[in-house]
Amino acid sequence: MDAGRIRLGAAMIGTWVHTEHDVAVDEPEPGVPADMQPRRHIVDMTLLEWDFDAQVGFSRRFALEGFLPVRATVLRARFEDEAGDDLPLATSIHHRDETIAGVGDVVLGGRIGLVVPDDVPGWTLDLRLGTTIPTGATQPDPFALGERGLSHQHVFFCSGTVDPVLGLESNVALRKLAVTAWLSSRVPLYRNRHGYLHSRSIVAGVGVLTGFGLSRWTFLAQPEVYWESPAKWPERAAPNSGRTSLLATVGVFVRPVQPLQLHVLLKVPYFTRAHGGALRWPVLAVLGATVTFDVRPRGT
Repeated sequence: MDAGRIRLGAAMIGTWVHTEHDVAVDEPEPGVPADMQPRRHIVDMTLLEWDFDAQVGFSRRFALEGFLPVRATVLRARFEDEAGDDLPLATSIHHRDETIAGVGDVVLGGRIGLVVPDDVPGWTLDLRLGTTIPTGATQPDPFALGERGLSHQHVFFCSGTVDPVLGLESNVALRKLAVTAWLSSRVPLYRNRHGYLHSRSIVAGVGVLTGFGLSRWTFLAQPEVYWESPAKWPERAAPNSGRTSLLATVGVFVRPVQPLQLHVLLKVPYFTRAHGGALRWPVLAVLGATVTFDVRPRGT
């Protein structure tokens, strides 16, 4: 966070999610004969995200940060009858094969250095404060529309509200390795214009980094926990939105030239519990790069 230092980053994240849930008898598909009514919805989703971030340092203890996510979701839907056999539905108001893409909520904030190496050699402790900006599109209550027999969309990429974001990040450099610990939380405070209240979330991890004696390479091993509360519509909580996941993360960072760093991360959820439905996501992959440069004149 030196004055005049700018860091730009970009990352691509990809994963696959499987979810399924039973359908009540009193929730029929409009225009579908009784003997063709589905009793189970099965949806597979490929989730892709491109994250762009920037940090501008103003002093050893303060920097401004910005984050922009661009997301795409590819959905493939299947339907089963009571016997578990596939139903070849031509249309469904609930789920369909489609690709949805858009911008998520921009996050703006600041990083405050509570502890820097000038205070304690080898230790940094940063406080991160920010807020989301509702830059993405929202959708009306899909469950209310479904009860009225109208087509609806369950996937959208933002909350439609201004949500506080809080985080802590600590790094301790030891003789042959470093220990990193971090926590990030998002706390929506009110509902958007459709009556939707986004999930509260907490993500945290503790990792060990080492280069095994290599000058340009760093390797990471890190357990993580992800928790979110169920998202809420005016009359109900959204199934599959509330989730607790434990993840094992491994990664590698390489600096081919001094300003540029590349990284690859694999995150494997080994435990997931979702509210109101079955949800599985077997692995999450991250490919990213950061470049850091100074805009100060030399010697200042």
